Amino acid sequence: MDEPLLQCTGLCVGYAPARRGETSVDGLFGGLDFSLVPGELVALMGENGCGKSTLLKTFAGLLSPLAGSVNLCGTPVAAWDARARAQKVALVRMSGSVPERMTVRDFVSMGRSPYSGLFDGRSAEDEKAIERAMDLTDVARFADRQVSELSDGERSRVYLAEAVAQQVKVLLLDEPNAFLDIPRSHALFRMLRDLAENRNMGIVVSTHSVEYAERYCKRIMVIDKGAIRVAAAAEARSSGLLDWTEA
Repeated sequence: MDEPLLQCTGLCVGYAPARRGETSVDGLFGGLDFSLVPGELVALMGENGCGKSTLLKTFAGLLSPLAGSVNLCGTPVAAWDARARAQKVALVRMSGSVPERMTVRDFVSMGRSPYSGLFDGRSAEDEKAIERAMDLTDVARFADRQVSELSDGERSRVYLAEAVAQQVKVLLLDEPNAFLDIPRSHALFRMLRDLAENRNMGIVVSTHSVEYAERYCKRIMVIDKGAIRVAAAAEARSSGLLDWTEA
């Protein structure tokens, strides 16, 4: 069996009280035991505000767990320095600000920053990784266009290309198809499935699309009423994991 790329034990996530004496937390749920292995695409689902983004940030090491642990490639995620961690895991959010006057190629090139720095020259290996990432995500044909001029579908592939150029082991995506039409959403999920399988990556994708989760993902993780459950995609409906979508 493959060694887990991401492993959680007794994980409880949320935001700690901002001031002494406060007890409330945002998106709190706990007790998650979960392993993400190479070649696996996992859907993360749940109602708005249930804590999906909070969980992804915790997986990425951007937010500390309230309890439990998160290991990245066999090492506690907090033990990696920022540059080394960026070579292992990337969190892609499609709602970020659009860079002004930056071409697609330049944006994708930023994925090599954890290896060469922002202003250092690119090596032949860097250039190869950039070209390969643009080819895999089908953005090479508009590499010289500005990111701000792209459609939502094109821009989502550019954000993904940057992460692919980063050559991470674990890819986390926060609602990448939120602004995509049906054909482009299918294409995106096929691409994610192929990336996981062909590059031995572990991918977790937050989505509201039950159809894509069942069709393209190996497992589905659901946050519902402060609890979190995981099941094989083929068994998610029969096990009651998707009952919350029919309420």
